[in-house]
Order: sequence, then C-alpha cells, then structure tokens
Amino acid sequence: MADVLCLGELLVDWVCTTPGAEIKDAVNFTKAPGGAPANTAVGLARQGVSTAFIGRVSKDEFGLWLKSVLKDNDIDVSCTIEDPLAQTRMAYVVTTSEGDRKLADFTRIACADARLEIEDLDENLFSGAKVLHFGSISLIENPARDATKKAVEMAREKGCLISYDPNVRLSLWPDPEQCKSTILQSLPWADIVKINEVELEFLTGGKELAQAEALREEMNIPLLIITLDSRGAFFATERCSKIVSGFQIELVEATGAGDGFNAGVIRGLLQHVKESSDRRAVLKNLEEAEIEAIIRTANGVGALACTKAGAIPALPSQEELDRFLSTSKVSAN
Repeated sequence: MADVLCLGELLVDWVCTTPGAEIKDAVNFTKAPGGAPANTAVGLARQGVSTAFIGRVSKDEFGLWLKSVLKDNDIDVSCTIEDPLAQTRMAYVVTTSEGDRKLADFTRIACADARLEIEDLDENLFSGAKVLHFGSISLIENPARDATKKAVEMAREKGCLISYDPNVRLSLWPDPEQCKSTILQSLPWADIVKINEVELEFLTGGKELAQAEALREEMNIPLLIITLDSRGAFFATERCSKIVSGFQIELVEATGAGDGFNAGVIRGLLQHVKESSDRRAVLKNLEEAEIEAIIRTANGVGALACTKAGAIPALPSQEELDRFLSTSKVSAN
C-alpha cells in the first residue's frame, strides 16, 4: 500500500531547446513527461517512498506513454484511469537564457486530467496512505474540482497529512481573480503549503517574508514554505521561521525544481509522522532543527533537478541525492 498519494495532472512538456527564445520564435522542442503532481510522485519514488498516482490520462499514445513512465518508476497506477474520450494535455515551455522557466502555454480542451471523477477515487488507497499531495490545476473545473475536494476529505478522514502546491498557471484559469480566490479558499485544507515568491506576491500583494508569516497565521497552515530559487527556502510554523540556504549548481533548466523540492519535503516529514495516529500534531511539534534538516534536503533535490533538462528526467535517485548533499556547497545569500 502506498504511503503517499499524488493527485492531479500528468502531461507532456515540450521544452524549447533554444534558451532565451520567445514562444513565437521557438522551433525545436524536446519531449518530456511532466505535470507537477506526477513530477512529485516520481521524485518520491526515486527516493524510495511507496507512491501512488491518482488522475486520468488519455488513451492516446501520449497518455499510455505517460502512464508507462509512472509504472517504470514503481508508482502504483491502479488509480490512474485511461480515458478514451480525452486528449493528453500538452505544455509548451520556453526558458530564459540562464535556464529558468519563462513561459508555459497549455492545451485546454477535453484534457484527461480535468475529467477526474469522484468515482475514480479508491478508498482502499486512502486507508493505507500517510500523505496526500495535490495542486491547484485540478481545482480549475469540474469534475476534477469536486473529485479533488472529495480526495482531500477522504485523506483527512483517514488521518493523512495534506500537502498542497498551488503552482499558479494563470493561462489555464478563466481569469486571475478566480485563480486567486480559489487558491485562498483552499489553503486552509492543507497541512503543508509550498509557494514561490511570485505566487506569494500574487496571493498577498507583496514578496516580504512577513507577509508569508501573516498568510500562514490567517490560513492556519502548520507549515508554510516559500521557495527562493537559488537562495534556498523560507519556512514558517507557529513556533519558528527561518531561511535555509540553497546550493551552488550550474543551472541547466529549472522546470522540475519545485516539484522535486516537494518530494524532498514530503519524504523528510514522512519519517517523522509515518507511525503516528495524529500526524498534524506531530508536524506542529517538530523542532526548528528538524524542519531545517528537511528543508535542506529538499533544497538539494530541487537543485539537482536543475542540473538536467526536463522535469521527470532530471529528478534524482536517493544515491545521487546523498552524494550531492555530502559534497556540495550552499549558495551565498
């Protein structure tokens, strides 16, 4: 039985091979499996965590290939439904000349991930799980929105921790205000929330870390994390807050960095909460040094994901991560 359930989109990333090109000028692309919750699932599996993926894929060749990628990474796909009436969602990505993700445009019509239904959810999976991880893309439209809400309810009833990465992609939403209001309404569902500085500004109007602490308190989030790119990450709990430095790397592409970071956080927390009947209480009582160690490892996963092209192809194994953490230097902030 899987310890972690990841719910949401599994798609194809088409990444322009010319750094710095605008989408209108982009000609050559590389194909890679992606989708934020799926990336996190693979990141967890490669760190030795038993993981299941909940979502829909098209029964076209792309969808079957994506499902096979999950299988090849030892992910439970018993709740990954093949939909013959849907298409595979595509993401078209260009990057800055330094390798940072600059723009992603998406296909939007009849995409499989948006067709997830409540009936697709297997209660047996939730009975054995310790953590549910999801993002906001599955909250954009029904039936996936209702299925995601139901999944959160089922996970909470079974005592799972809820991990949420809003992962703002405005081009997929009807308008920015609906995106913002939906995310703010769903933040209180979660025990762990990870956003970046741009998302913090989108949700609160500013990038100051004091606003992050105010957001955490207002939404009653036990652990709020703000990723700071190469500078590392900031975490805030009811008891403490701190910036944990990132690592020095040569950036190739940052597509899967945040999702790899999520995998590192979930794996680290799982070691503390796995055997508890009140996982939220355990999370709230973690010491600063324990959280700092978890964030440092997650920074390592995110950094390694930036050293190769693609999201899923770049996510490290546990052996690669251990070697990196033992030999790498933190970045100067």
